[in-house]
Amino acid sequence: MIEDYEATRPLAIELDGTKYAGTFRVMSSTVLVYYKDQIKYPQYGLDRPEVVARWLITDLCCKIESKNCPKSSPGFKT
Repeated sequence: MIEDYEATRPLAIELDGTKYAGTFRVMSSTVLVYYKDQIKYPQYGLDRPEVVARWLITDLCCKIESKNCPKSSPGFKT
């Protein structure tokens, strides 16, 4: 599959009724997630890039907005 390296895709999540939006892009086997002034870029391995991006933006939102982070599963709410 040929990836479009220049294209970023929107990504939105909801934590405790609050909606957050960021973007992500895929380069080779790496997912780049952008939220506010934060950038994270792990390799995605066997998981789909969209799933990894959702996990990461959830984690970033929890760290930045710590009051909305779920107590039972830090950063990995699906």
